[in-house]
Amino acid sequence: MEWVEKCYGPLRFVGVPWCGKIPFLCRGVPIAVARTKMVEDALSAGCTHIFFLDTDHVPESPLDPNEALRLLYECDADIVTGLYRAKKKEGYPYNIWKRVSGGYTPIESWSGNWFECDVAGIGNSLIKREVFEKIPKPWFKWEELAPSEDFYFFEKAAKHGFKLWVFADVKFSHIGSLAVQTDGNIRTLRV
Repeated sequence: MEWVEKCYGPLRFVGVPWCGKIPFLCRGVPIAVARTKMVEDALSAGCTHIFFLDTDHVPESPLDPNEALRLLYECDADIVTGLYRAKKKEGYPYNIWKRVSGGYTPIESWSGNWFECDVAGIGNSLIKREVFEKIPKPWFKWEELAPSEDFYFFEKAAKHGFKLWVFADVKFSHIGSLAVQTDGNIRTLRV
């Protein structure tokens, strides 16, 4: 319900002069199938950008999801993501990683609010239509060498010449039975 109140309602019902929005919701297993279906629907509808916003993310900064979307849009990058903390067995790293020998390592510090990374969680990413038009399907796939469908997509995008940028002024909390905020604080939610 927190996501519906803080994200879906404002994105769905609050008009903004700079953007016509067509929200697509998809519940599917596996998630790679759901993400693919939403992209196909957005491309068929003529969308110029696809904004992924997972249902366990709520805006932290800015509080208005329309403003977060506007900030990502104004970055004018082929692929841009905001920040959130991943929920992992070994802690709560940011959703951004660099490739290292044998895998990936989380990025925990940076300078400035605009920087490049190799892979990320796609949970609040804005991607231009052309990226999906230039990358052959499957866009999302869970395979042995990629820890998630997100990583698979970003690795494939990089092979086709696309860079992944992070705009650190857009932040989301990652919710569930607890909310992991970008400052590392954890807020327990009542169920």
